[in-house]
Amino acid sequence: MTMPPPPSGPRPGASPPSPVDIRQRVDQDRGFLKKVQLLLPGFRGYRQGEDDRAADSLLRLQVADRVHRAATIVTTARASLSNAGDFAHLSDLAQVASELNVLEGQIRHAEQGYTGISPATRMSVGALDQLYEYDYGFVTAADALTQSLAPLNVPSPSPTDAGPAIQNARGRIRQVTAAFQARTKAVQGVQV
Repeated sequence: MTMPPPPSGPRPGASPPSPVDIRQRVDQDRGFLKKVQLLLPGFRGYRQGEDDRAADSLLRLQVADRVHRAATIVTTARASLSNAGDFAHLSDLAQVASELNVLEGQIRHAEQGYTGISPATRMSVGALDQLYEYDYGFVTAADALTQSLAPLNVPSPSPTDAGPAIQNARGRIRQVTAAFQARTKAVQGVQV
C-alpha cells in the first residue's frame, strides 16, 4: 500500500501541543485477556492488528472533532456577521461550513483498514502502522485549518478579515479533502 504524503500546513506563532501516539496508550491499556491473546500462536498478529485499528479509529475521531470545532467557528462567525448587519460573506461562510461538515463526516466514518478474519485481501500490521502514521498527519492539517479561521474566531469578526480567511480555509479544506480521499483509495486497495 503506497500512501501519498499526509497533509500538512505551516503553523505560525505558538503551535498546539503535538498529539500523543495513541498506539502506545492502547498497548498500555490491554487487559488480562488481551495480554493472554498476545501469547497464543497465530493470534498475536490478529490482536496487534485489532489494537492498531482501535488506535487509528481513536485518532480519526480526534481529527473529526477538530474539524467540527473549525465548523463551529464558521457557524459562530456567520451568526456574528449577520447580527452586525454584514451580509456580504454569509453565503461563502455557509459553503465553508457545509464543506467542513462533509469533511468531518468523511473522517469520522472512514474505513479503518479492517479486513476481517478471512478476507480476500489482507492488510498487514505494517500497512496498518503506515495508515496510522498517515492519519497522524491529519492532526496537523486539522490544526492548520482551524488556525486559518483565526480571524473569524473573535467575538466580532471584521468583514475585511472574513474574505481572506474564507479563501484560506477553502484552500485548506480542498487540500485535506483530497488527501483524505487518497487515503480512502489506499485503504480500499484501489490506488496504484
